[in-house]
Amino acid sequence: MPFPEGVPSVPVRYSVTSPAGGGPGQGTLQLMPTVPAIRIPGADGVFTGGGIYQFVDGQLDNGSGEQVRLLPTNVDGANPAVWAWLGIESVNGAQPRHFYFAVDADAEEVDLGAVQQLAPDLTQYLAVPGESAYDAWRRAGNEGDVDAFLASLVGPPGDITAANDYTDEQLDQALAVEVARANAAYDPAGAAGAAQAAAIATASSDAAAKASTAQSNAVAAAGTAAASLYLPKALLTVDAFMAQAGTKVFGHRGAGMVCPEHTEASYDYAIAHGIQAMELSVNVDSEGQLWCLHDLTLDRTTYSTGALNTYPSTGVANRVLTNGRVMLGQGWTDQPMVPLRRMLDKYLGKVVLFVEPKGNDAVVPLQNLLATSYPHAPASVIWKAHVGTSFTWPKNNGFRTWCYVDDASSDAVLDGKDAQVDYWGVSTSMSSARRQQIVARGKPVFSWPVYRRSQRAALEADGIVGLMSSDPVYVRGTTAQATASRWDQQVKESGGTPQTDYNENAALKFSDTDGWVSINRANGTYGLGRYCPIVSGAGGYRIQMDMKYDQINTGDLNVHGGIYLGKVSDDPYQFGTINPSDGYHLILRHNGVLRLYRHVTTQTGGISLGATDISTDAPVAGQSMTIQVDVTPTTIEARRLGNAAWTTGPIADTTNRGGYFGLTNGSISDVAARPFWRNLAITQL
Repeated sequence: MPFPEGVPSVPVRYSVTSPAGGGPGQGTLQLMPTVPAIRIPGADGVFTGGGIYQFVDGQLDNGSGEQVRLLPTNVDGANPAVWAWLGIESVNGAQPRHFYFAVDADAEEVDLGAVQQLAPDLTQYLAVPGESAYDAWRRAGNEGDVDAFLASLVGPPGDITAANDYTDEQLDQALAVEVARANAAYDPAGAAGAAQAAAIATASSDAAAKASTAQSNAVAAAGTAAASLYLPKALLTVDAFMAQAGTKVFGHRGAGMVCPEHTEASYDYAIAHGIQAMELSVNVDSEGQLWCLHDLTLDRTTYSTGALNTYPSTGVANRVLTNGRVMLGQGWTDQPMVPLRRMLDKYLGKVVLFVEPKGNDAVVPLQNLLATSYPHAPASVIWKAHVGTSFTWPKNNGFRTWCYVDDASSDAVLDGKDAQVDYWGVSTSMSSARRQQIVARGKPVFSWPVYRRSQRAALEADGIVGLMSSDPVYVRGTTAQATASRWDQQVKESGGTPQTDYNENAALKFSDTDGWVSINRANGTYGLGRYCPIVSGAGGYRIQMDMKYDQINTGDLNVHGGIYLGKVSDDPYQFGTINPSDGYHLILRHNGVLRLYRHVTTQTGGISLGATDISTDAPVAGQSMTIQVDVTPTTIEARRLGNAAWTTGPIADTTNRGGYFGLTNGSISDVAARPFWRNLAITQL
């Protein structure tokens, strides 16, 4: 469709080749402006521009066999005055490519393959379409067309009398004085009249200048008010979020102990489950693009190595994949790195974002990005930084600030930052007494990293009001999420609590077949918070699962593994140590002996329950066995299914009725002889 009469356009061409064979490329090029609409002087309506064009024999075609024409980005008098074109190239056999470019109105033709591409961080802020200023004017009860609306933005001419520093009375007095002076000096005839004319001219010019200034100020104020209607409005502000009742739970690295950290999948998981605030750690590549990444290097969280700031943007986007499968299970697919812009465009204003530049070279690019492309960010972004860094820029630009401190940070250090801090941050490793001292300073205090509900309880007791958790859905909850396992999916579950978090060796390991899991760590344990606290029926509850040993320790058949249970919280458990809370543990030795023990916080060894060991058939390497524990209001009983005699019988013990349990390697230090489990099921009695 041709451009309307009088509207400038420039023909563009673009040639592509097939990435596979080198011949003419096939695919599409989507062209769209970076603003919702452009108004051209003298033309009716607005241009939303762009379209999706096919490559015909490797050449761009407008659909009618003619050359594509685009609106220039520098048309005099256009509104807005500054914008750019975005091209999205989708050539069959290649990854989609995004690029920004300008089109000069004086160009006879533009080759898009040769234009200087603008960096994404330098493009103008993309306004989100909303109600226009004209629509708002009509909704307020005004009548008229667009011209009437524009005329209403111009205030009435300034009152010359009011704008003039001189009143009529003062002018008359000044003229009288001037005439008297002229007469007294015996000026030639006409001098007094000239003085009068000069005075009137000066006063009139002064009044006109002031009226013009008043008019310009009114127009500018109206323009600013109209433009603000196009800025996105925060659906959830920092202040509104903090005003909510109860402890706040934030996503740490998205949900970094359930999904690969700082990936879009991790952020989406947290938000999809109702988490209203999350952390975006930020680092920069060699071209100045910001990416969500905790470390300065790629070594820990991806299959790549070296500092991020040595990689080009295209390399990060297309070649760097996260290695979350190593710690979270091989059921995960490898995830790409995520640009900060994508997360800001997706979630800014919808949830509260803690944004932190982790490297010094990321600070200024982040400041520039927020200031130029997201001027509304202060409403829903908290600037997060260590106590040793500066908070001057975020405070001067209207951001709330979270300053996290070291366990040994002194009061003098905190005093030096206090004026620029809105919220303090303390670690879960900090002593309870010190946390309470920082709470007593009077500002809200958040804590990190929070993995367990038992940590939450201790922090709330100290007065902490915000929890940065990498398993936020579990930490926020109080009930069980499931009663039967799906370990065949080979992915870490929410609520899984290893002895050491963010540690590959402590993670639950998934077998490639048959849904077996194990703990590849000497004497290792693993909490099953997803199924906790167990809900009892009137008669109690039953825990049942399959168990096997792939290798029998013939040198010591007394070694054992099993499960622990009955704990009132999800704090860690380990056989043969002092544990923070009481409970029970069931063991099945390599010689087939089954036994129940009660463990207490005052001794390392367990207290044997029942009269004697229960001898069952010796385990066979690789062969599945089924174990079962029944907990009633008055008794506890352990069984190995397959023989009616393989049971402890009901043991009268009501000491522990907590609903938290987990898996344990017990006394096994040789991981080759560790136990495997599958088919967990919890039923009410």
